[in-house]
Formats: sequence, structure tokens, C-alpha cells
Amino acid sequence: MDNNNQNLNSSRVYNDITEDGDYFTQKQYMMIAISFLITHVFFEGFYIWLSCTPMIYLNIVSMLVYVVSIFIIRSGNTLRSVWFMALEVYFHIILATVFVGIKSGFQLWLFGTFASIFLPYFMPYMSSKQRRQIGNFSIIIVLTFLMLHVCADLKMFPTTYNPDERMARVLYCINALIGFGAITLYTAVYNQSMAHKNEELRRLADYDFLTEIYNRQRVQRILDKELQRKNETDENDLFVAILDVDFFKNINDTYGHIAGDNVLKQLAGIFKKNSSKGFIYGRWGGEEFLLIAPEDISYEEFGSLLEDIRSQVEETSFHEDGRDLKITVSIGAAAYRDGMTAEELVNLADERLYIAKEGGRNKVVVNSREVESKVRIQEGER
Repeated sequence: MDNNNQNLNSSRVYNDITEDGDYFTQKQYMMIAISFLITHVFFEGFYIWLSCTPMIYLNIVSMLVYVVSIFIIRSGNTLRSVWFMALEVYFHIILATVFVGIKSGFQLWLFGTFASIFLPYFMPYMSSKQRRQIGNFSIIIVLTFLMLHVCADLKMFPTTYNPDERMARVLYCINALIGFGAITLYTAVYNQSMAHKNEELRRLADYDFLTEIYNRQRVQRILDKELQRKNETDENDLFVAILDVDFFKNINDTYGHIAGDNVLKQLAGIFKKNSSKGFIYGRWGGEEFLLIAPEDISYEEFGSLLEDIRSQVEETSFHEDGRDLKITVSIGAAAYRDGMTAEELVNLADERLYIAKEGGRNKVVVNSREVESKVRIQEGER
């Protein structure tokens, strides 16, 4: 499939993201619904004090909307509850402005409503249908704000329930605080959600899904930075190793690929237990893992560390479906030399891994005359 076809299917790819109610969590939507419910309880008391009969009954309907929304959110259909609450806020603003007056400032809630509706428009995974809905609703909100002021100037609203000037100013300030407070709260939650999403994306980009350790791309970037540090500062030596599971294909063929996956996960667990020793590790591909030595250790100490890991793997029983599997690993290591690229360093370790396998497997090879000779020839050609 070419890139154009992939782009056409992007909405299908992101269905798992967009169907859960854009970028807020269920808990966050629940907090929003409860906050609005409490706000309307406060305004119910105000409408009763004002003897504004139409808004008393309309506000009861608003409170019921949020009660229903809470149950909808609990059922998992957060996207439906979002539109349900947005429409309630929109119509409540219009009716409160009509009956209580433009000077009371209920129209200021439209700023918060606009922010809550329009910000998702910039989310990259929004479908074209969702963008149209958001765009249309945003335009309607702007036009509504303008029309409310035009109608108020033309004295088209009843004044029966309007509060006096002093109370109207107090109410205007309260509504301004609510409107702009909603924007602040929404932006804070939005930023928190985006930070969480970015952390998820970073983890997906940096970690291997199966073993939950660094993937090849991440460990390659680390190696490149270590190489840059070595070239710029000449501090500490740089050593790497490639570890490979012996006869891994036989494990897959005999016990199945799930068993092979479980072996890799348990092997990653051994790396994690040794992480306090300071080495960096990641899945290099298939059953291969790349290890970068800790700082401030010698090549001999790195070899001892690798031998310790090899021994731990050999002594570990890998549990799979009631069976205990015994596996071994082969390891090839290499030390950085001036002028080496990251690829050359890894290739040297890979060649020593090959020697370990050819020599009977289940061993660590850190030096070999054949490979040393080959490296010197290559350096001479450069």
C-alpha cells in the first residue's frame, strides 16, 4: 500500500484514539460534569432568590442533564456526554441572557464554551467529519455572542426578571470569573492530557512492545550520543556487546512463537535485575540484544559483567506452560577505537558473536586474533 492510500485510511488508524472522547480521560470528564452540576445548584438558589420562574425550571432541566451525563460517562460513552453537556451550556447561556439580561454576563460563558470546542480542532487525529462539526459549532458560538448583544441593544429581551444595576454588576463579575476560570481549567487539563499523551508516544517510540525495554532506535540514539561524547571529550572508554539467544529458532519451532516471546520477556527481566550495575540495554532485533557498558569500568570488568549475565541465563529456568526451559546465550563484545563509527563498533561485536556461536555457543567472546587482524586491515585502508 502506498503512502497516499495510507493517508486516506488515517481515520481508521486513529479510531482507537478518537472514539474515546478526544483527549480527556473518563475521570476528567466526570470531574467536569460534577463541577458543572455544582455550579448549576448554586445558580438554582440565585434564580429562586431572583424569582426568575422560567430559569428556575430550565435550570432544573440543566441539572438533570448533568446527572444523566454522569451516568453516560460511567457507561464509557464519553464522546456523547461531551456534546450533551456542550449543548446544555450553549442553550442555558442563551436563555439566561434573555431572561436575566445582558448586563448579568451569562454570555461570557461562551468564551469557555468556544475554547472547549475549538481547541480539539487542532488535534492531528481528528477526522474530517469531526473537524466540520467542531468548526460549525465554533462559528455558531461566535455568531450567538454577537446576536445576543445586538438583540440586547435593540431591547428585544424581557426585563421582568432583570436584577438591579448593583446585583447585575456582581453577577457579571461572577460569570466573568466562571467563564475565564473555565478557560484556565480547561487549558490546564488540556496541557496535562497532552503531556500524558506525549509520554505515551515517547514510550511507544523508545520501548520495545514485547520486552518493555529500549528498542533498536532508542539504543542506537544512545550509542550515537555515547560515541559523540567519546570523540568530543575523550572521557571514559566505550564498550558494547551483542547478546543472542542460542537455538532460538528451535524454541519457536518446538514450543511455538508464544513460548519464544515469553523467553525474550524473561530474558529482559534478567537485564532489568542487573540494571543497577549501570549498563544500558535494548532489543536490537529478533533474539538479539545490544548492551552498552557502564561508565568508568575497564574492558576486562565489562567482560566479567557479560560472563555474569551469561551465567545467570544458563542457571535460570524459563517457565512456559508448566514446563521449565533451559536456554543459553552467546555474547560478542567490542571496544571503541579512534575513528570508528557506531556501525563499525557494532559490527565488530557482531563478528565476535559469530565466533562465539561457531565455537560452541554459550560463551562470551571479547577478543579474537582473526577479528583484530581484520579491524587493523580496515583501519589501514582508511
